[in-house]
Amino acid sequence: MIAPLKLSHGPQYLVLFVLATIPLLFGAIHPIVQAVYVALVLLGLGGWWLVALPGRKPDAIFSSWFFPLLALLVFILFQSLPLPIPWMEWLSPARAERMRMVNMLAQGNQQYIAISDQGLAGLQHTFLIFALIIYYVSLKVLLRAHKAFIHTIVGVITLVGVSEALYGLLQFLNPGVGLLWLPIPSPAAHGTVIYKNQYATLLNLCWPLACATVVIYLRKFRTNDQMQSRRKKFRTLLKNLSNTKKEIPLFFFATGIMMLAVIFSLSRGGIIAMFIVFVLLNFYLPISRRAKALTLGFIVIFILSYGTILGLDTVINRFNTLEESGATRLSISIGSLGMLKDHWATGIGLGSYTYLSPVYLKGFPPNIHFDQAHNEYLELALELGIPAALFFFAWIGMALGLAGKQLYSRMTRIDAEIRSADIIGSAALCALLGFFIHGMADFGWRLPANLFFAVTLAALLSFSLEQKHSEKNHRYHLKTPR
Repeated sequence: MIAPLKLSHGPQYLVLFVLATIPLLFGAIHPIVQAVYVALVLLGLGGWWLVALPGRKPDAIFSSWFFPLLALLVFILFQSLPLPIPWMEWLSPARAERMRMVNMLAQGNQQYIAISDQGLAGLQHTFLIFALIIYYVSLKVLLRAHKAFIHTIVGVITLVGVSEALYGLLQFLNPGVGLLWLPIPSPAAHGTVIYKNQYATLLNLCWPLACATVVIYLRKFRTNDQMQSRRKKFRTLLKNLSNTKKEIPLFFFATGIMMLAVIFSLSRGGIIAMFIVFVLLNFYLPISRRAKALTLGFIVIFILSYGTILGLDTVINRFNTLEESGATRLSISIGSLGMLKDHWATGIGLGSYTYLSPVYLKGFPPNIHFDQAHNEYLELALELGIPAALFFFAWIGMALGLAGKQLYSRMTRIDAEIRSADIIGSAALCALLGFFIHGMADFGWRLPANLFFAVTLAALLSFSLEQKHSEKNHRYHLKTPR
């Protein structure tokens, strides 16, 4: 039997520090800022591993789900290593041909090149992914050792989301506020993130957890008398809500503010993803239809009321340009297919799209440069190659599918024991589904802050699935929604 792990509060503080601060400087998009957070995780949490975890069984820390991800990490590392050009002619003929042209034009004699067009600079992405793995496993260990830590994490994520939302709405009302020290070209909510679609992605990872907290506090208001009429149950619920603590209105306000900021980010993909998450929560929230309708109805009224004051016509006009921007993104995707054809086996390396897009994208003005494909699935297929990308997508799809099936079976079981961890896990699952859906139209995955928040939600989801229903801690009974 493994002895309980004794933990200091240092690793917890480090996790909370990363969550609270990583969005502040443009979401850590700058390589130097990103490197600081990667170093914090690798040295702080990695060093803690070396001190606190020796002697523990590997299956107490890792699971079989890590092996595909580690294999993918090795492949990404391999893409950045210098290889002989004769090898490259077999692995990536198009890359070898470009290198021959460079040698001819520059009269050089370069004999070793990497698959990645970024070369050794592509190792930056390897370090980031490795840091995310360390962060995920460390968070899982901390959650197992301190089950109440899950509520602290939810609280910090909610505070970050509300702060970003309020700042973004202020930017929409007064563009002169700017984005930190940068000007904003047009009224839109950005928060501390340069691209508004990445900002919307960040908030869509935050607000479902605030909504889940509202549901957690609503659990005590379930009517035990099943013989009461629906009207009496509804009046009882309203009476209880009027006498409740301050947590419900606070987290309700946080949910509404964050959703409102997503709308006024004017990110069409973010808005669509937000409403998809909103619909998914209707299936996973473990409360009765009346309480669910009341909660979600209040959120809709809040958004419509304040949205009308701020100016929903701006949002509507933004969607009126969907056909034009959709045609542009379709042209980008079609133009990128030639890149995919030339590099289908081993890819071009993470972050290399910006170097090759001017070569393959034709018919655009010469002063316009596309550094992203505006479709994460297509861009990852280009960067990793089709085999590795399909391997990664299958791994993600299987993990989410199994998690969704297991959580839904818990939420719909008659007189099931639903704990707060289950509700938080369900909200995390819905937020992650929205994260992957939004990736079809934007590039929110490219922001380090979004990756850390998404991995945090994945850890919360995994932790909730590990909890046994026989445990008596943090559990309560709810009637199956009808």
